Amino acid sequence: MQERQPNPDTTTTTRTTRPTQAGETPLSATEARQGRRGTPVFMVLAIGLVLAMVAWGAAEWWGQATEPPSEQTATPPAGDTTPVNPNAQPSSNP
Repeated sequence: MQERQPNPDTTTTTRTTRPTQAGETPLSATEARQGRRGTPVFMVLAIGLVLAMVAWGAAEWWGQATEPPSEQTATPPAGDTTPVNPNAQPSSNP
């Protein structure tokens, strides 16, 4: 099987370390990290949570506004609905 050769037109060289200038000391791992903790991270988290709660509230409100009634109402039967004998006792078997 042949070894795969890199294409010289598409290879790029990236520098992994920055050259140090005279008198400059290398940074420690803690100092060299890109992001920092604190207020910016907290603000992104807080704003994201507030926006999620607003979206949830809007979905709840819209869902309740478009919800069908909880009790289905039936239309009364057509015709006379008065009982034949209004003084009769209700039967125990429906």
